[in-house]
Amino acid sequence: MATIHREFPIAADAERAWAALRDVGAVNQLITFLGEVTVDGDRRTCEMGGHGTLDELIVSIDDERRRLAYTIQASPFDFTHHHASMQVVENGGTGATFVWTTDVKPDAVVPALSDAIDGAIDSLKQTLR
Repeated sequence: MATIHREFPIAADAERAWAALRDVGAVNQLITFLGEVTVDGDRRTCEMGGHGTLDELIVSIDDERRRLAYTIQASPFDFTHHHASMQVVENGGTGATFVWTTDVKPDAVVPALSDAIDGAIDSLKQTLR
């Protein structure tokens, strides 16, 4: 199993960034290349334009730790396993730190998934100003 870990600064303060992240139905406001998003209970579906659909299970929303955990259960990627968490950490100065960790199988999907995550990070940095 491979782990993709990204940790990066964002300009938004931790409270504002967490409010945006915990709104699971508005993830397309943070990651702007996503299309329509629907939420039904703990299930989220995200359209990725012409690239397919992500069917996700929201595992945990932890307000105390400002951490969201989810798993992708169906996607255009050939996962046999996917689990990720996103967390907003106060850094004591201006802005905050965003931590995104993804565990995935098989290792062969890592390059494509890493590219997708890096593109999402570029979007997050722009929207969390």
